[in-house]
Amino acid sequence: MKNALFLLLFISTIAVGSAQALPRNGWFGARMAANESTENNPASGLKIIEVVGGTALKNKLQAGDILVRFNNATVTNMASLVSELGKTHEGDRVPIELVRVDQKLAMKIDIVGRAREKDQNSTVIYDRVAFKGGYLSVIINKPNGSGKFPALLFIPGYTCSSIDGLTPDHPYGHIVQAFSEAGFVVVRVEKSGLGDSQNTPDCSSTTLLDEVESFQAGLSKLQSLAYVDTEKICLFGHSMGGVIAPALAAKNNIRGTIVYGTTAKSWFEYQLEMNRLQLKLAKTPPLEYEQLCRKQGEIAHAYFIENKSLKDIAANPAFAEILKTDWQYDGKNMIFERNEAYWRQIQDYPVLENWKNTTGKVLVLFGESDFQAFSKADHEQIVYTVNHYHPNAATLICFPETDHYLAKSGSMQQAYDLFSQGKIQELFNLFNPLVTQKSVEWAKKILEP
Repeated sequence: MKNALFLLLFISTIAVGSAQALPRNGWFGARMAANESTENNPASGLKIIEVVGGTALKNKLQAGDILVRFNNATVTNMASLVSELGKTHEGDRVPIELVRVDQKLAMKIDIVGRAREKDQNSTVIYDRVAFKGGYLSVIINKPNGSGKFPALLFIPGYTCSSIDGLTPDHPYGHIVQAFSEAGFVVVRVEKSGLGDSQNTPDCSSTTLLDEVESFQAGLSKLQSLAYVDTEKICLFGHSMGGVIAPALAAKNNIRGTIVYGTTAKSWFEYQLEMNRLQLKLAKTPPLEYEQLCRKQGEIAHAYFIENKSLKDIAANPAFAEILKTDWQYDGKNMIFERNEAYWRQIQDYPVLENWKNTTGKVLVLFGESDFQAFSKADHEQIVYTVNHYHPNAATLICFPETDHYLAKSGSMQQAYDLFSQGKIQELFNLFNPLVTQKSVEWAKKILEP
């Protein structure tokens, strides 16, 4: 599902570490967008929209700067910058090239890492777990006090975005805080190559199966913690996390699985329906709308059903521009910031079979203004599937006027307009607290003796 939670955010905190904490990787500290070369602006790279902290602030980078090279590597998209940042640590000094008001500048900048999180209601512990020859960074919110606590593993959406340094107004931050305040140990594990993870593959090169493996590693870490009651473990999957969560629940002792804004159908079907909906919300003229939908269908069929490569599909001039603009095709093997194998595996993934094999309780959450995970029928299908094989195990809760980012943003059209206009902070400010309130209430109830 298209996801806006990849924005580089900031937080000012004091470090709380552990013996297993990994060194801090670089944090660029800016909200950025791709800048394509044009006749009037020949620089292609990443344009700084807003400086919010970290490396960008320390080195006095400016809104409007176009980052062309970082650490001797060409910057073409966020994935390329994240990859290079993952090779740096706080205190390093690296070369960059940028364009500022049509002037090319080359300089060396000092790398700054994020401050580690802190929380009034818990101790924030930075830990690690082994993965593919390296380590993934693990962030744990442990309730104050002694004894064993119930625990939650949080699984985010599909983007290659760090889940470290969540601001209090971030929807993921709200989820972590709500469960932490309710007395849960909350565990987050970075995706491969993100945050402070060391010597693991770049997130952009990994597949869905790799991510399932990485979150299984995070779950195993959670289960090993001496202060966790291993009979009281829950999962919370948002967006694509709602595909991964049942895969874990099907193979582990999980008491409760919560998902918000996900899908139950093949990705081929999902993407066609999503395109139709979003083109309509964008107020595309009727005949152009139908032509685009048909072309999208032909591209999706060639990619998902015929298994043609992106390169071969893009060789058709009628499809090349749509792939570039609507599928975010990079001309190689990336669409929507992930690689070909990632999306093909989602197409073939046994989502409903995993739900069938889930033995714990299930809570399915649906935002009625979600224009990305838009299908109420899909959410109902998950509940129907679970209850068919495990009677009365699954529950659906719908939230009126609530979108993919847990924001009470009005109608689906209003939610789409806010997002398409880049009003992300406004969406954060509209967070619907009922989502976390109902989730915590449900989790506590199913964990009762």
